[in-house]
Amino acid sequence: MSEISKITDKSAFTTGSLVKQVVLTIITLGLYPIYWTYKTAKALDQGTNQDLSPILAIIPFVNIIVFWQISNAAESVTDQGAMPIFLLFIFFPIISWYWVQTGINAVAQQ
Repeated sequence: MSEISKITDKSAFTTGSLVKQVVLTIITLGLYPIYWTYKTAKALDQGTNQDLSPILAIIPFVNIIVFWQISNAAESVTDQGAMPIFLLFIFFPIISWYWVQTGINAVAQQ
């Protein structure tokens, strides 16, 4: 079991428009979420005490490792546990995307 992550650098987080992200997903025919996963893993890597591997986000099937890492690190920016976020990444990614981005936005606006 991993240690609960803590925010160590709030400046690593920037706000992101959920509407813009949905529009970009449609325009790029579903490729934008790959970029979002990489960008989010990188921000969580820099902003928490977790060691994430953002580059794995671009490799199909291996990116599940990044989903787990993001889920663990996202505990510090959301009020959700790692397992629900991870399961939603797998089965209902739009909900996990919303939870994680909303949490990052809240930290970035503090």
